[in-house]
Amino acid sequence: MKHIKPSRAVVIATWAVLLALGALCQIALKYAGIDTGPFDFSAQAFMTAAASAWLWVAVGCYVGEFLAWMAILRHSSLSSAFPTGAIVLIVLMIASRWLFDEPLGWSKLIGSAMIVAGVLMLGPDQPVPVAPVGTSEREAGD
Repeated sequence: MKHIKPSRAVVIATWAVLLALGALCQIALKYAGIDTGPFDFSAQAFMTAAASAWLWVAVGCYVGEFLAWMAILRHSSLSSAFPTGAIVLIVLMIASRWLFDEPLGWSKLIGSAMIVAGVLMLGPDQPVPVAPVGTSEREAGD
């Protein structure tokens, strides 16, 4: 079976979905924490947390992130893809400023610039050979 390389638009869209779901997951967890209040590891606290719709939004986001991550890793090396995921920290910082009025100072902006610079310094990803269905990765690389 021949492997079809995804278009650049599909790769970018998959990364955008991963970043959006990563940020939404953390935002949903923040809202779930606000809904739940102080958490004391009692059965009642777990029931209150489980009743928060925001907690279930976060769980759904984790599942979506997993699926997007599997799609990305199918065509990228882990050593290149994983650091690129740090961009979600920047997305989350901007969203936190907008949604929760959290401070956004120079140190965070400089740190964000350093994250972007680090990701760019890694350079483009090298294609990863993909084994056809029914063969092992070792057989595909030979």
